Amino acid sequence: MLNDKPKPVLEHIEELRKRLIYSLLFVLIFSVVCWIFSDRIISWLTGPVPLLDVPKIQLHFTDVTEAFGAKFMISVIGGIIIAFPFLIYHVCMYVLPGMRKNERKAFFAYLPSMILLFIAGAAFAIWPIIPIARKFFIDYGDQNMIPIITVSSYIDFATLLTLGMGIVFLLPVVVMFITSIGLVSPYTLAKGRKGVWLGILIAAAAIAPNDGLSMLAIALPVVLLFEGSLFFAKIKWGRRQKTVGTA
Repeated sequence: MLNDKPKPVLEHIEELRKRLIYSLLFVLIFSVVCWIFSDRIISWLTGPVPLLDVPKIQLHFTDVTEAFGAKFMISVIGGIIIAFPFLIYHVCMYVLPGMRKNERKAFFAYLPSMILLFIAGAAFAIWPIIPIARKFFIDYGDQNMIPIITVSSYIDFATLLTLGMGIVFLLPVVVMFITSIGLVSPYTLAKGRKGVWLGILIAAAAIAPNDGLSMLAIALPVVLLFEGSLFFAKIKWGRRQKTVGTA
């Protein structure tokens, strides 16, 4: 049972500290697990994908610490991705006491969708976005250009793309949540859709700054998800307005 009585500032700070410690602990635990399996993860990310006609790639390192840094990157980002449900739980436990009853109800209603969409976004990056982008850019070269792909550049690309896709796939949940609690109407969002599309493109460019194909591959499904969530938000908004009108 959540307590609606306001807490002193020091209690809020202590609660935040506790939630941060728990969150970091989960990330640390899963990062250690990813470190143990880092060689297998690299082998998986660089292996062939027969269904998409993508061959295995050979990675190189040009710095003494580069291979270690790549494994460290896999461990940290992998730990964050796997720990995401636990991170969301602790965010919930911190912010829920400050929410109204209808906001809490909506939050819990969309929580499973939030976790599933994050997983779907991360999975979509791993397959097929990363293999397709890999094949496209390697095949883009010709006989005068031999690709030498460093382990750090490829692992940074793969891990940040996976995490970024998981985050941007949360957009539909954000749309449904803010419209369901009446913070903004879906029609207002529809009027500003060009700005939302631009924001999606900017976010996609930040995730894949040197990769136009991956940027479009990220942006297109997110735009479709946004438009789909806007469509359902309008239906739900209309039903809500009818209920209010007949009350």
